[in-house]
Amino acid sequence: MNITIDGKEADIIIENERTVGEVLAGLESWLSGSGYRLSGLDVNGETADSGSLDGFFGRELSTVETLNIRTSPWVEHAAQALVSLHGVLQNLGELAFQEREGLRREWETGAEALFIKEELPDLYLMAEKTFTGEGVSPGDLEKLLEERLREFGNPREELEMSAPLVETLAQRLKDLPLDVQTGKDGRAAETMGLFSTLAEKLFRLFKLLRIGGVFPENLAIDGSPIRQFIGEFDSAIKELIEAYEGRDTVLVGDLAEYELAPRLLQFYAAIKV
Repeated sequence: MNITIDGKEADIIIENERTVGEVLAGLESWLSGSGYRLSGLDVNGETADSGSLDGFFGRELSTVETLNIRTSPWVEHAAQALVSLHGVLQNLGELAFQEREGLRREWETGAEALFIKEELPDLYLMAEKTFTGEGVSPGDLEKLLEERLREFGNPREELEMSAPLVETLAQRLKDLPLDVQTGKDGRAAETMGLFSTLAEKLFRLFKLLRIGGVFPENLAIDGSPIRQFIGEFDSAIKELIEAYEGRDTVLVGDLAEYELAPRLLQFYAAIKV
């Protein structure tokens, strides 16, 4: 059997796999790590479509002479899925509740919705709530999707545009314990919300740039491997949220000033390209 990926011969060793689907399952982790996803399949010169895909997956390898696997970048899949959802949302506001439910069910069965559910679960949950009227408005969710699409299209530019907010929030984190102690609850809550949103954005942009091959595998920040640094950063964020909700002003102060403000500046400086 001749196996190619995007037209190039692939060095794939068949061991216990019996079907085309089992071969593809074995490639799933490799594709994910390389920033690509399956986008098409040709078996013995026949092209699979959405209606015949299951049948192609079930084909016994003994009947396959040529298998061509087509891939495309994860970012392209993600952008296509979000553009599709954006189009659905544009029609949502004009529909009655019963019609919204029908549109939701139709959207949920599509490939784009399944991709968002698996790869962008936060957006999927928001979309589900918007369809039922319990979440943000369709217009607000459209704006959020547009921001994500800008990140997919030009993560470097989005990172550069975040610079002023990074500096501002680093200072506000240092001021956070005083805000809590002096009863400036509104400002403290705003700082927490803005910081959480910014940190999530920076993590997303780092992932996109890494998929694009911008950073080396051995990237380190302040002497720590990047995975370790991000893990510790994320743990500190969760600890800050718990301390803030528990009104532990001493711990809030220590974490905000000595852990998170420096880490925010270090992380941004390391990934700015």
